[in-house]
Amino acid sequence: MEVQARKVADFDGMENPGDFIITPPNAHEGGARRLTFNCPCGCGAVGGIKIRDDGEHKDGAWGWDKNEESPTCTPSILFLSGCKWHGYLTAGIFRSC
Repeated sequence: MEVQARKVADFDGMENPGDFIITPPNAHEGGARRLTFNCPCGCGAVGGIKIRDDGEHKDGAWGWDKNEESPTCTPSILFLSGCKWHGYLTAGIFRSC
């Protein structure tokens, strides 16, 4: 399954599978941001991952290419709520494993 990721302006705009927002850097999380998304499977659950501007996967954060429109995050995302979706976000496409 592949779903196009779509950046929205705020939480109220997150209506469709794959919709996402990226928060500004947060001092409480060591300057990391958060990528919050609607589950790409369509179950309606909302999840999120901590992402780092330096692209490194460490300190509980995913690596991120800093592309806010078509992001790539590494490694894979395992969404433990609802449907338990597992997959990748690469070049703005959510791909199931």
